[in-house]
This record gives sequence, structure tokens and C-alpha cells, in this order.
Amino acid sequence: MLNALISHQSDRLWTRRWSVALLSTALCTLPCVTQAQEEDLDQLLELLAEETELATRSRQNADYVPGIITVLHADEARLLGARTALEALAFVPGIDISRDQYGSPALRVRSVDFFFNSGNVKVLVDGLPISREAAFQNGSVLLTPIEQIERIELIRGPGSGVHGDFAYMGLVNLITRHQGNAASIGVGRGDRRSIVAHFAHRAETNEVSLSGNVSSWESDRYDTTDALDNDEQRRMLNLKLALRDLSFKLVALDRDWQGLRRINPRPGQPPPPSPFASNLQKERSYNTELRYNWLNQDDNRGALWLQRQHNEYERQNTLFEGPRTELGGDWSYRLGRHRLLLQAQWARLGIDSAVSRQGPAAGETIDSRDMRSLVLQDQVDLNDRFQITAGVRYDELQDIDSELTPRLAAVWQISDHHLLKAQYAEGFRSPTVNEQFVDGQSIGRREFEKIETREIGYVYRRPNTVFRATGFSNRISDLLFPPFNQFFEQNLGIRAQGLEFELTHQPWRWLKVQATWSTANTLDDRAAVRPPDQPLQGFGGPSVAQPESLGNLALLFNQGEAWSGGLHWQHVGRRADRGIAGFQDGYDVLNLGLSYRPPRAPRLRLDWGLRNALEDDVFYIETSPGAGLQLNRYQHREWSFGITWSFD
Repeated sequence: MLNALISHQSDRLWTRRWSVALLSTALCTLPCVTQAQEEDLDQLLELLAEETELATRSRQNADYVPGIITVLHADEARLLGARTALEALAFVPGIDISRDQYGSPALRVRSVDFFFNSGNVKVLVDGLPISREAAFQNGSVLLTPIEQIERIELIRGPGSGVHGDFAYMGLVNLITRHQGNAASIGVGRGDRRSIVAHFAHRAETNEVSLSGNVSSWESDRYDTTDALDNDEQRRMLNLKLALRDLSFKLVALDRDWQGLRRINPRPGQPPPPSPFASNLQKERSYNTELRYNWLNQDDNRGALWLQRQHNEYERQNTLFEGPRTELGGDWSYRLGRHRLLLQAQWARLGIDSAVSRQGPAAGETIDSRDMRSLVLQDQVDLNDRFQITAGVRYDELQDIDSELTPRLAAVWQISDHHLLKAQYAEGFRSPTVNEQFVDGQSIGRREFEKIETREIGYVYRRPNTVFRATGFSNRISDLLFPPFNQFFEQNLGIRAQGLEFELTHQPWRWLKVQATWSTANTLDDRAAVRPPDQPLQGFGGPSVAQPESLGNLALLFNQGEAWSGGLHWQHVGRRADRGIAGFQDGYDVLNLGLSYRPPRAPRLRLDWGLRNALEDDVFYIETSPGAGLQLNRYQHREWSFGITWSFD
């Protein structure tokens, strides 16, 4: 088994050499394994557990690929009090999690504020796109229960040239559970009820396999701001059927929310007759993929796929419904020291019906147009310790715009314990339905919104210690706005620089310590410069809601097979407030988790969690067109309890 794992790592020559050395030492002395050799073997398995192909389509450890990639393990996140993918992402430096007034999740990546499309972050489930970014909405996929997830892969910035449109501020891939058979039930404050199950079956011939997972989540409070009365229901189904080199995937997601939301008085206007209004939100997402792996060797791979996606969103006076169909293929080939990637895609983007009341003209939009994409990439090992990745992507959206986005990256393993990496990458996003259509009619050709990112990273790795430091600089240009917005066609931009640090240290086998800290300085041409009690002086101030710093400290302990647990302290510094009040306060949250496996019933696991144990005043800052700032409060202490039974 371990030899198979090592051969899977052969994509990187220097990583393979290090791994083989560690493995040989462990296996040759297996009858009398020492503590040091156990640590070496643990380090090797840790390297393999953090493999990803998210950035380049070639599977490598996250530290050795271009760009800044984080791999989160759901079992650890659960022990630290996380209940959903969104709450787990708070552990990542540079990521500020948020929820809007409807409870929908969003991310603020590296202090840049985008209040739609999960913060302009593309979200995948097992590599399959879930949301329709053109809808101008925050989807609910980041609220997937943590019990349904195996791990989360995240790229900060546009480092993934293979994923194209809207892989812009970042890319999240939720890897769900397709191994083993287990079921969980959970309860929590606010009358929360949840059920999660996953299963896997493989025929004796190993030619046919069926696996999947399913979840249901319901609550009456705390999944929306101010703990207002609401009825929340979320369901997710994920299936995979494989027959030799042919596979079929299905991911279905729906959310129904109905309840009260707070109405903020607008500046200069009388207060509303009631501070609350009833509202509803519905989301439906059905996604399928048929894939044929026509070449499946260690160094040479090829695949063809057909994807079909259908999304529906309804909120207040906003409606979007439409399909997306994609036909694509890729071919990865090893030629000496070069690994070449060729990828081609064609997609038809449909809008069956879209209505928005956020502008002066709000007719129904019906539209269909094609998008074509081509990716060329070369990963070349100049020697056993230095690799360069060069790639270019071309995208053309019918009657809108076309874009060529390059990427150049280098990874240098200075020694067995020191790694240096650097990258220049570009990304783009196309207009959403609100930005492209007026009264149901397209406004014609528009330039894509673009981002340029420069990153440099350092990694120090020892058997029990990993330290990462990253510096970045972002430049966003040609910001897109709806035609009725005051900033329409003003060629505005955003500039950001920042630092991110991560440390993982395991002083003993039963204790692991994790810490992160990040800061960014972002100037946004959309942000007002208005000192307190003074008139507007212009634009170009700090990006709205950017925190001065983000920090995490986590302790994970494991006492044998029975008890395990964790403690997580999350810090969010004070946040910029569009020049009106200068700053809004930050917050500090203490989360706890505990897990118990009875020795006499090893298939049973009991989980207990507590979020915001000290009940700090947690509130998220939401920006929305015409409504100014919305302060969404989630300050209540929340407990949860779960029971899991494994059938294996």
C-alpha cells in the first residue's frame, strides 16, 4: 500500500527522493521501529494526505505546487468546533468568513470586498462546479455539514488557470466522503436537527463501484442574523457511479429559508415603520457529469467529460433560473522533464428567466451564449530541486469579450527542509446578469474584470513542524458594475498587499498546535474617503470591512483511541467602515470540540461542540447596492451534539 502511495508522488522528482528515503528507513527496520522512524513515517503519510491536483491537474503535495494552496481536514475542523465548510475555512490565513442577512455564506479573501458569488470565489464539490456565478447570488454550498466532508482544498488568489471564469479571488473544492459506511444524527441550539450519511460499495471484480453521501439540516434560529425566527432547510445529495474508466457524478443541493430579516434605515431617510420584514430565499442546484478517462497512467492521463448544470435562485424580488452545459477534455503527458497539459472546453450558458428589482429597468432576461476555452501548460523540472510552471489560458464569451490569462511560477527546494516558491498569475470574471442586462436586453460588449497577483512563499518542514510564510500583491482592474450604478464604466480598481503566516507543531503524539496570522492593506476605488463628521472627500479609501488582522490558534489533542478534542481561538481585528465611522469593532471567538469512542463500542462516536463559548459580539459587515452597510449579528453561544455509527 505504501509503495503505491509513493509511486503516486512520482510527479515530483525531489519529493519522490525524500519520500523514498523516509519509507525505506521505516520499512527496513519495521520489526524494531523507533520513535524517530515512526515520526518519519507519519511525516510521509502527512505529505501524501495533503496531495491535490487543484492547481495544475497533476497530483502533488500542496506545498510543492504553484500558488498558495491550503488543505483542511474535516475531522480536525470538527474537533475545533466547526459544523460547516464555511466555519472550517476560518482557519485559513487571509480568509474572513461572513454570512449575510439571509444566512447565506460569503468569503472576504485578502481583504477585498465582494458581496456576491461567495466573495467572487469559485466553489466546487468533488471537482464539479455547483453555483451559477452569473446569477449574482451567494450560494449555500459552503454550508455543507462538516460530517459530509473529508477535506477542503483552497487556492487563495487566481492561481488556477485550469478553472477559468470566476476562479478569481480564490477557488474552493469540497472533497466529500466516498469511503466507508456511516450515519450521523445531530442536534443543537435553535432546534437544529441534522442527518448525514455516506456509503461506498465496490463489486468483487473491482470494475463497478457506487459511493455517495447525503445530508439534511433544519433549524429555527441562529442560521440567520440576530437569531430571528426562521425556518431553514438544507439538503444535499452526492452520488458517484464508476464502471472501469467511465464514471457518472450527481450533486443535488437545495435550500429553503423563510423568516424575518432586519431592515436598516438608510441615511437621510425616516426609519421604517417596522424594523423587521418577512422574506424567503430558495435555491436549487442540480449538477451532473459523465466522464471517460481514455488514458490513465501515472505520468500520462487523458479525459473527456460532459457536464450539465441547472440552477434556480429566488430571493425577495430577485429570480434566476438557467442551465449550463459543458463539453471538455484534457490530456496530460510526460515528456522527459516536461509535463504538458492541453485542455479544451466549450460551454453553453443559458438564462431561462432572470428578474431583478435593483435597478430602474427590471424586465425579464432570457439569454443563451457560448464560451470557448483553451489551456496550455508546461511543468518542467530543471533539476531535482527546481521546477517552473508556465501556462496560458484563452477564453472567449460570445458577444462580450475575450481574455488571455498567463501564469508563471517557480518552486525551488533549497534543501530537505526549506522550500521557496513564487508566482505571477492573472484571472478574470465575466459580467453577471445584473451587470450585463437592462430591461432584459444586453448592453453589448464589455471588458472582463481582471486581477493580477504576485506571490512569494517560504515553507519550512520538519517531521513535527511546518511553517509557511507568504507575501502577496494584487491589482484588480476594470471593475464591473450594473449600468445604473454611479461607478459604471469608470475603470475603477483595487490594490492590495499583505502577509500570511501558518505554523503547525506537534510536540507530542497526543498534541498538535496550529496558528495562523495575516494582514492586508487594500485600497479600493469604490470606498469613500470620508473622515468622521466631515463631508465626502473622494474615493479610493480602505476596502470596506477589511480587518486589520486575522488570527487563529488551535490545540488538538488525542488521548488514545477513546478521547479527542480541540480548542480554537479566532481573532478578527477591527474593520474599515467606508469612511463613515472610521472602523467597526472586531471580535474574538472561542470554539470547543470533544469526541469520544467507547472502547467497548468502537463503531460509535459521540461528538460535542460549542461555538462562541464566551458570547462575544460577533457581527459580519455586508455591503449591498443601495442599502449601504448591513451589520449582521451572530453573537449567540451555540452548542451541538452528534452521534455517529460506522457500519464497517
